[in-house]
Amino acid sequence: MSFWKKVGELAVKAGGAIVDEAKAANERCKEYRAEMPSKSDSELARIMERERTRTPLRATAAFQELKSRGYSPEEIKNL
Repeated sequence: MSFWKKVGELAVKAGGAIVDEAKAANERCKEYRAEMPSKSDSELARIMERERTRTPLRATAAFQELKSRGYSPEEIKNL
């Protein structure tokens, strides 16, 4: 097998893995968004604080839910 053929096969495998991870992240994001409307404002603020580094997708979903409830970004920071 030639070097470039092997490189091409590896690139295809890497591309497939990236697509799979993107699909999984999108699914997690949908789950987090569906979870947030049932939370109180204080719970959402706690999620944003705790999950910011561990699960940023969840923290972002909490932030978006607070924005949809009429809070401005500045008000969200002060919660």
